[in-house]
Amino acid sequence: MTTSMSSTLSLKRTFRKAMNAKLLALPETTIKHESERIFQRLSQLEIYKKSKNISVYISMPKGEVDTSAIIRDILASEGKTCYIPRCTKTTMDMVKISSWEDYTSLPRNKWDIPEPPMSEERENALEKDGLDLILVPGIAFDDERNRIGHGKGYYDRYLQKCRKWNAEHMKEPPKTIALALEAQITKIGEIPTETTDQKIDYVLTCSKLVGE
Repeated sequence: MTTSMSSTLSLKRTFRKAMNAKLLALPETTIKHESERIFQRLSQLEIYKKSKNISVYISMPKGEVDTSAIIRDILASEGKTCYIPRCTKTTMDMVKISSWEDYTSLPRNKWDIPEPPMSEERENALEKDGLDLILVPGIAFDDERNRIGHGKGYYDRYLQKCRKWNAEHMKEPPKTIALALEAQITKIGEIPTETTDQKIDYVLTCSKLVGE
């Protein structure tokens, strides 16, 4: 590991720690209000309306946009299929959930997030028709569409895998939308970045859409 890489990783750890403390201190009412507004804005976007295969992260109990209303809407929408993350220690795939009952019956993982167990056979998005839209979580974002996640690299690797899969199948790569609380938007230049970090197509908050 080079000195610069080591320095960037150190900066990322410090940045994440500060942002996590800030986000965990947010009132539940703020998160609830912003999440509702973000869902309303998302549901009106043409990119969301026309997407058939959508992957959506399942929100943590605190500190990020609540995605439960989005999941419910995708499951209730004719012609749409909902995929959610299933992770091993190093990899992530998006697997299908078939109904709200299916979703609410999922066991919770160590982060207290519902997740299908590896022992269950589930349709994998990249073994079917691929994805049209990926709703991406993170700790912080900026107006240049940079993102910093929780440090595991799951989404950075998965987005690269999706682009490769889509190229092999001669399809357009899936669009990506980060869902962000106002408190998660930082000034340009504040997020430490590496060459492996993947930019997002759009960042959606309750007040604006930053995009290409």
